[in-house]
Amino acid sequence: MVVDHDGPASYVNSGTFGTSGDQINAADFGIGGFEMVDEVDLSSDGVNALQVVLGATVAGATNLQPSPTATGAPGPAVTTAVLHWYTTPSSATEVANGVSLSGKFVRLRIRGV
Repeated sequence: MVVDHDGPASYVNSGTFGTSGDQINAADFGIGGFEMVDEVDLSSDGVNALQVVLGATVAGATNLQPSPTATGAPGPAVTTAVLHWYTTPSSATEVANGVSLSGKFVRLRIRGV
């Protein structure tokens, strides 16, 4: 499925990658788990890039993508993912804590179960 995800009203950047970002939940999209979440393009205003971390939470629970199987197939479906928003397309600097991204959206390609 392809969805437009609105930016958060107050971005969370704790200064630590494992507890920063914009958490999304599979249930919010009516699915049981994510097999893949991919950014289709930059944010709607053409400024922000994303890094998607499957299986992560802003509580720092995992922040690691599931390992592929020996055959190269994707790992198990996960119920959460974290979107790390960056200030430029080069993904050099993460958006600062408290910044409102609510006036923009990103298009996500999601494969779920």
